[in-house]
Amino acid sequence: MSVLKIHLTYQCTSECAHCRFRCTRAPSPALDRDLALECIRSLQEHNDLDLVVLMGGEPGLVPDLTYSLAAETHALGIPVRVETNAYWSTSRQAAKAFLEPLADAEASVMFSLDAFHEPYIPMDRLEHAIQTAAQLEMKHNLEMPYLDVQNHSHAQDKRTDELLAELENRLERSPCCPIYKGPILFNGRAADQLAPLVSAGRGVPAEVCDRVPWWSDGWQETADLLILDPEGYLSKGCGIAIGNVREHPAHEILSTFDARTHPILATLLTDGPLGLAQEATKMGYVLRTDYADKCHLCQEARDVLWKAYPAHLAPAQHYMKDPPGDDA
Repeated sequence: MSVLKIHLTYQCTSECAHCRFRCTRAPSPALDRDLALECIRSLQEHNDLDLVVLMGGEPGLVPDLTYSLAAETHALGIPVRVETNAYWSTSRQAAKAFLEPLADAEASVMFSLDAFHEPYIPMDRLEHAIQTAAQLEMKHNLEMPYLDVQNHSHAQDKRTDELLAELENRLERSPCCPIYKGPILFNGRAADQLAPLVSAGRGVPAEVCDRVPWWSDGWQETADLLILDPEGYLSKGCGIAIGNVREHPAHEILSTFDARTHPILATLLTDGPLGLAQEATKMGYVLRTDYADKCHLCQEARDVLWKAYPAHLAPAQHYMKDPPGDDA
């Protein structure tokens, strides 16, 4: 399955501690519509594109762009999914106004529910959104991340379960819809803010990284999963770019892509994040004794290396630390 996930903007209505993309509420540029469509068409022709995912940040902050890309992608015969926190769902009427154009494009919708979104998204907004999606006969589901996905042992995990119970009680059905429960991956802001909660005693991960851990078909050596961001970078995710569609069409980037010669991916494939960290030690990085997971180690290594690899460790969004005193 060939998938393109598109960050329409890195601006969000939330600044969640687990955000892998370091999204903030500060204004942020949106992706150029024509550039996105050119990339979609190129991948459809040359990479058998099977699914387009529209996400952010928060795609609801750029509704016209979201609707246009959903409709155009649907017209090309490619399924569309929109990932959103449902901040726009202030009432059933507002939820219908936002979702109806997506329903016309036969888009599915993934909503976020967890303790990290709770300070930003009132429960009634999710309630309105799910009720309306069901009324419009849209495919929809919940995404719920956990610090400990097996045991739900941490306070944040327990609160996430409480929120699900509250939502299902409000909707008077359980399950309220299909639910994806997965682990938090400790890159981006999660590496800074959440990794210290779980890293003690886990040691230094030595395994390779031959696929991204957040998508089942995300093998590093294939083009089955690609990410497009507002700056035009085409990547494997996690701030590891393989080219920029502002400079070359997507199919040209893929025609020369070889993970085994990419300076970052090649190391991940042979020596794992530890290999990147060992390179970073030459630039002053000091290895810890414990890491939350291999993403945590990889993020810390890339935080040191990124200015040495400006064409490959991009966009900078993935490497910009939150300022001291930030309330995220």
